[in-house]
Amino acid sequence: MGCDTALCGDTIRFNATGRVQLSEDGEDVAISAGSLRQRHAPGAPLPGNLAGALIAKVGNSPPFPIGNNTEPIAMPADGQLYLGINDDEVSDNRGEFVVTVQPTRRRR
Repeated sequence: MGCDTALCGDTIRFNATGRVQLSEDGEDVAISAGSLRQRHAPGAPLPGNLAGALIAKVGNSPPFPIGNNTEPIAMPADGQLYLGINDDEVSDNRGEFVVTVQPTRRRR
């Protein structure tokens, strides 16, 4: 999903709630910090981070983790802000994260 345009150097605070089921297995669940089973998805955009974690990217920048971090994060580029799930197969996901996006400082 896309959000408002971000500018390089802007800081944005994210607050996410909700749960996502990552596969047909009803016990394979993630919160914004990632898989409750602590599993990884080798083909995910950020394979070193937990599967199911909340991630973001701005424009054509590489993805970066958000997880359950509520501290302001500096945006790495100018462009559209996209939020997603760190998973290698999203077609079988169920549920949602509800994310509040709060700019905390605009670049001048």
